[in-house]
Amino acid sequence: MTFVYKGYDKSGKRIKGTIAAPDINSAKEQLHHRNILVESVRPKRALFLRPIPPALIATLGRNLSLYLKAGISLNQGLHLVADNFPEKSRQRAFLEEVARYIESGGSFYDALSTQSIYSIPPYFLHTIKVAQKSGNLEMVLLELSDYVQEQEKIKRDVVKAFIYPSFILFIAIAMINFMLTTIIPKIVDMFESTKGGLPASTKITLALSHFFQAYSWLMLTIAVILVAGLVLSWKQNEKFGYYMDRLVLKIPLFGDMIVFMELGRFGRVMALLMQSGVPFAQALNYAAQTIGNRYLQKLFGKIASQIVEGKSFTQAVRENVKNREVPNDFINAVALGEKSSHLAFSLKSLAELYAQQNRDRIEVMLALLEPVLMLAIGGIIGFLVISMLLPIFSISLGE
Repeated sequence: MTFVYKGYDKSGKRIKGTIAAPDINSAKEQLHHRNILVESVRPKRALFLRPIPPALIATLGRNLSLYLKAGISLNQGLHLVADNFPEKSRQRAFLEEVARYIESGGSFYDALSTQSIYSIPPYFLHTIKVAQKSGNLEMVLLELSDYVQEQEKIKRDVVKAFIYPSFILFIAIAMINFMLTTIIPKIVDMFESTKGGLPASTKITLALSHFFQAYSWLMLTIAVILVAGLVLSWKQNEKFGYYMDRLVLKIPLFGDMIVFMELGRFGRVMALLMQSGVPFAQALNYAAQTIGNRYLQKLFGKIASQIVEGKSFTQAVRENVKNREVPNDFINAVALGEKSSHLAFSLKSLAELYAQQNRDRIEVMLALLEPVLMLAIGGIIGFLVISMLLPIFSISLGE
């Protein structure tokens, strides 16, 4: 994240500017290394700094790892990766700024922290920092690339899975609206004289037709405003977002999918940080920050603070997980991994298991969703058609 600072340089001149760092303490430490006497440091609004694209992390990790393995220096490797992007692209500017900082004598971690083009996740920064100190940067970069690619693959699979049902639902809504506002009004006149003797289904259809003709655009406008307001409140209002995130976890099937997705991400990042040599409590805190669901993020943040106080991971998890928000197999895997000193392996294996279970759940859900949608849409359209045909048949028989 980016911080705005005010202070004095070594000549006593008052200065101000921005600095990128994972947290405020790291920002102050960086300013101290630059011989700046800090007056104030505060977070800058994230609106002004874009998050680094996952595809760029994957490309950087994979290619840079290969270059380092081939004996190419870090700054040369960054320039080679930058050559894959157009000259005036944001990605190239980012890579070249990082390379220039390293050429001036800075570390890779400091270069990533101080650049002003992208905001970079704390887990990524601290993994790089520890990897450089331990001398296994090549392996860690490749692991980070694999992790990001796996996360992106899961996102793509979910999006692809919902494209077809969403398309069917959109066409169905458009078709029903077209029937109620265009087709049905054209055949209403023939029923006006016999309106008192119309079947109940026809009266319902006519009432819906009149309603949609009069208020369809108003309904669409209200729906868009409500959805936009809900989404903005969910993202911007912390308290509202926290309770909505907790509510989402209680939705059958979807709630379990979200829990598995979040715990899978947490497990992969936690395992990666621990394998890179990040201290356990610190790794837990950074891994918790990658959780998107604010309720689960707060839950694991509380667990991290209790571990700092001296409790074991298993004990802290068991004390804080009250309402089965976290499945028992996660708690058992944590306990087993902690006892056997193979917690990183247990978390990574569990993350892979959860990813596979989510893929299976999505397949089952789609296998059920498509026929249910078709039946529901067919039922609605069939009701509209039959409600229009019934009085026609009645008039024909009456004649």
